[in-house]
Amino acid sequence: MKKLFCLISISLLFLVSCSSDNSSSDNTTSQNLLLKKIVEGDVALGGSESNFTYNGNKLVEIRRNNGSDVFSDLYTYTGNLITKIEKFQVYNSGSTQLLSTDQFVYNATNQLVQFKTTTPDSDEEFVTTYVYNANNTVTFAQTSTIPGNAPVSLKTGTITVQDGEIVQLQVVKQYDSYTDHYAYDTKNSIFKNVLGYDKIIFTHIIGKQSSYTLVDTILGGIAHNFVNSGEFAYTYNANNYPLTANQSWFGTVLHSFSFTYY
Repeated sequence: MKKLFCLISISLLFLVSCSSDNSSSDNTTSQNLLLKKIVEGDVALGGSESNFTYNGNKLVEIRRNNGSDVFSDLYTYTGNLITKIEKFQVYNSGSTQLLSTDQFVYNATNQLVQFKTTTPDSDEEFVTTYVYNANNTVTFAQTSTIPGNAPVSLKTGTITVQDGEIVQLQVVKQYDSYTDHYAYDTKNSIFKNVLGYDKIIFTHIIGKQSSYTLVDTILGGIAHNFVNSGEFAYTYNANNYPLTANQSWFGTVLHSFSFTYY
């Protein structure tokens, strides 16, 4: 399973899928589990809970509760591909406010070629384009665009892919650059059976097939010049899906996760 999250966003997913709502987190009767809930703990930020709803194995919603704040990510598919994620804040009254929209464009072979983020209170668009090369690398460029103005380059980079997983991410910005190295185990990703999620791993940096176990970040430039290491330790159910994960830096657990499946 790749890097679990960029959680980002997590951004970083349900009605009811193939199993009932009271399925156990250590369900051992199915190889085709769908993620139901993530409970997170963080030494600095406190706890949060994310619940996932599906239509079949298509992701419908991720609803996150972070203290008094509730957020909802709604997923739209075109065929078997995720083409839009709308992110809302949910208020106690039941009303919602759209915070941002992610849109995904694919080529004829279902490879992601454009990722665009917009917000309702701004004309600015953040667009990332991807070019697939013959040497198992993908080059990308991210720009900020405002109507009437020339696009502004935010960053460029190269993604190295091996066996369907991101093993290296090189990013170059105006004043800083960094390189991430990713390592994996041979277990299952929590998102393994979510239709279309493997196609957007470049935007979320999560595991496609196995479990992300290590990231090594080398930073360089005006503001940074050090190595930041993060390790993940897991427990698994009988079908090799993660049940818990602890994220550590230099031996200290800073972030924890527990996973429940349908």
